[in-house]
Amino acid sequence: MDRKFEISRLYDRYAIDFDKEMGDYLIEHILNDAELFLSNLSGKRILDLGSGPGRHSKYFLERGLEPVCVDISSNMLNLCKTRGLDVCKMDIENLGFKNNSFDGVWAYTSLLHSPKKHFIEIISSIFNILKDKGIFYIGMREGNFEGWLREDGRYGSEKRFMSLYNNEELRDMLSMKFEILYSSMVKARNVYLNYLCEKKIVN
Repeated sequence: MDRKFEISRLYDRYAIDFDKEMGDYLIEHILNDAELFLSNLSGKRILDLGSGPGRHSKYFLERGLEPVCVDISSNMLNLCKTRGLDVCKMDIENLGFKNNSFDGVWAYTSLLHSPKKHFIEIISSIFNILKDKGIFYIGMREGNFEGWLREDGRYGSEKRFMSLYNNEELRDMLSMKFEILYSSMVKARNVYLNYLCEKKIVN
């Protein structure tokens, strides 16, 4: 099964359903995290990595930031456009941005669709495209699993590729490139582990 093709196809098909389901998640669950992200930024240009329909980026746009939405799903990006957002269709495992392009990267539950063997490579790319002292916020689903997962009642019960992590393994990998400034946990439909990080200074 072609993982990237299937993920793109699924989110294209269920983009509107996902948008409705997402609702006011940021406001209801991670508003404090979003405000900490904002307060730690040294500039306005941010990358919303795996933006989905752009609800988080819309919040940041309204707060005066300059978000760029990246997603593999064309229909998700179309929803971003309806919210007045800048978009770029791109594979998060192959980011095509220049080094030092962004003041912050926001990646909420998007890296969970990549195999664990790619995680260090992805966060290294994020490290490179961030400016010095750049801020990285990541949210990942808690668990000990990697593979195709079917969630009854969602997306027509189709399977999605998921990589679930525990706190220790995430902290160990993030610490290779970033200083963890803050962490939180959200218990919603599932449990999510969230980290606010700062790019380490390279001597």
